[in-house]
Amino acid sequence: MKIKLDEITEAGISLDVVEQGSALNEIAGGSLDFSFLSPVKAHLELSRQGRSFFISGEIKTSIRMSCSRCTKEFDYPYDAPFSSYYERAGKSAERESELRAADLDVNFIEGDELDTADLLLGQIALELPMQPLCAPECKGLCPKCGADLNLGDCGCARDKGKETKFSKLKDIKIK
Repeated sequence: MKIKLDEITEAGISLDVVEQGSALNEIAGGSLDFSFLSPVKAHLELSRQGRSFFISGEIKTSIRMSCSRCTKEFDYPYDAPFSSYYERAGKSAERESELRAADLDVNFIEGDELDTADLLLGQIALELPMQPLCAPECKGLCPKCGADLNLGDCGCARDKGKETKFSKLKDIKIK
């Protein structure tokens, strides 16, 4: 859905948006590490002040991801609030200037429309865990044989009695 920036008033507008996961995958060019199991639903509050736009809301969907430890796929319920600050791209965005700390929170909008699909995809990508886990207690895979340690001990000898340069540290007595 595209929102015309001129339709956003200082008093603000509220929108309920639904984007299909397939459309978001298309926008990302197939580069997502996850897939959408349900449409992305969002409630958005948009307001403006001059050339600046404030957008806040809540996004809900269900995502299928791969565990970073055991590589199994799992379903991740996504429900997160967000808020963003946007400015129209203009001459200040085109010229080179020193970046200030306050500039890190500014997103720029080119053109006269805001694409909600881009907005939602960006917010979801920011909020997802960098190392998704199927469960906090996931044991992952054996580094030697590759067996899933969540299903039980693999039985291979994973250097259990091997002497390392840190082995002597366990014998230190601290008073």
